[in-house]
Amino acid sequence: MSACLLSMTGFGRGTAQAGSRRLVVEIRSLNGRGSDIKVRGREGDIPAAVETEIVRAVRAQVARGTVSVTIREEGVEAPEALIDLTIVRQAHGVLETLRRELGLVQPVDLQTVAAFLAGPAARHVRRDEMTWEGVRPAVEQALQEIRAMRAREGAVLSADLRQRRDRLRGLADEIDQAASGLPTRAARKLEERLTAIAANSAALDPARLAQEVALLAEKLDVSEELVRLRTHLDHLGELFTDVGPEAAGRKIDFLVQEVGREINTIGSKVQDAAIATLVVAGKAELEKLREQAQNIE
Repeated sequence: MSACLLSMTGFGRGTAQAGSRRLVVEIRSLNGRGSDIKVRGREGDIPAAVETEIVRAVRAQVARGTVSVTIREEGVEAPEALIDLTIVRQAHGVLETLRRELGLVQPVDLQTVAAFLAGPAARHVRRDEMTWEGVRPAVEQALQEIRAMRAREGAVLSADLRQRRDRLRGLADEIDQAASGLPTRAARKLEERLTAIAANSAALDPARLAQEVALLAEKLDVSEELVRLRTHLDHLGELFTDVGPEAAGRKIDFLVQEVGREINTIGSKVQDAAIATLVVAGKAELEKLREQAQNIE
């Protein structure tokens, strides 16, 4: 089954009604070399089992990148029916006992109780415990949105990567054409120089000249590097056009490194101004491709 390239950046949001709670789940993903998933929420509000299920669900959809999952409660209300009256009564009883022991006249009011509980009454609202079944619809909705956004951005990146790969393929063809006559030209120059030297000294040995020409031709031959370069570029083209269900980012990273290796080898082997210009252009185009590829899952 084929799939499109996916960007590593995206955002998704989902909501779910879990009992008396309206939960909001927001998922953000950024570039990352591996898979790093963090779940955040109100302290002590997300049970470990729920967090484990959230991480499992995210990992099933996001193979690579730094992912942040935030869970919060929306529209929290604190009607009397949800106030934990037991806590309030216990606090009031403790404060009343202390008031009598201290001989204070003013009775304990609710404001004093609230201050004693070190926060607004909303902190002591009974909430239904979060469960995976309750939060799952919001997580799935957020994952669906983030997947769609990553696919849209991936399609744009894929188009740009294909163009840059095509330019590199064209530069490889130009290098091949420029290098085809290079050994002959270099051999002619070598022969002319040796002939000029031999005119003022001993006669030129034809066998030695043939040997030097053969060694020079072998040194300047970049046909193997070009074959490997084209193979890597063809493979990149396949990944940019029709990828499998697994993340393609690591494969692309590897192939980009191999393309760079072949271009550098060609540049070091061939001391020719025209080919050097093509090599520099290839390196510049490859660097742009490399930067874009860092965004691919």
